[in-house]
Amino acid sequence: MTPPRPNISPIQWEQGAASQLGGRQEQQDRCGIFPAPAQHGLLVILADGMGGHLDGALGAQIVIDVADEFIQNSSATLHTDPAAALDQLCRQIHDTINDRSETARSTAVLAWLHQNRVHWLNIGDSRLYHFRRGRRLMRTRDHSAVQLLMDLGEIDETQMATHPAQNRLYRCLGGEDSPKPDMGHFAIQNGDLLALCSDGIWEHITETEFWTATLDHGPATAARLLTEQAVQRGGSTADNATLVLLRAGADTAGDPPGWFQRFMGGLTSLFSR
Repeated sequence: MTPPRPNISPIQWEQGAASQLGGRQEQQDRCGIFPAPAQHGLLVILADGMGGHLDGALGAQIVIDVADEFIQNSSATLHTDPAAALDQLCRQIHDTINDRSETARSTAVLAWLHQNRVHWLNIGDSRLYHFRRGRRLMRTRDHSAVQLLMDLGEIDETQMATHPAQNRLYRCLGGEDSPKPDMGHFAIQNGDLLALCSDGIWEHITETEFWTATLDHGPATAARLLTEQAVQRGGSTADNATLVLLRAGADTAGDPPGWFQRFMGGLTSLFSR
């Protein structure tokens, strides 16, 4: 006799997202938060069009548009086989970018939040962080020259943001090479914090600041404050800065009363024009 499956209560997520133009002439970052039909799961995605290519903004917008359509039409696959579904979405985005433009390119980081698990995919140097009780449990690896230098021990992590080769990526969406994303998954507990961000954020915001700002202000206000802080620290040459913050659980012990809000359904897609 097959034992009954445990009844896993879905995690409630408080969310915040913000985007700043910085010192650039065009906003090439995009982000979106897409509830699956019937609210069974949440797809979060952030893309950074590669500024060295003519259609960077177009590439990033295609990432969001294809993800929006995918979650409406293919959410069943996300529930049954999340890894395969995210890989399929990645390839659809790549093919659509190539169909629409010869020069468009984009990074992407995606997180599928369902019950108490997160399945993620990234390509390029937009990042996903996972924090618990103020400590970083993971971050995605950049597909960049400076990440390789750090892996070899030639620089440490604090030097990545200011290294001259910081913008040299060897994987992206769009172009001749087939996408080769990194993928993984992890479990979530109440109180955990997820941060998805473009390089305009992680170049100037410390990991501690993600946690403390969210704890002090909540995800929505923290996202706005941290994006503003990132472009201020970057000065006249600041990159586009985009950040999505998601905090898990509604009754975490030790948090200030009323800190969490009920999950707000609906699509969030932020970018400055």
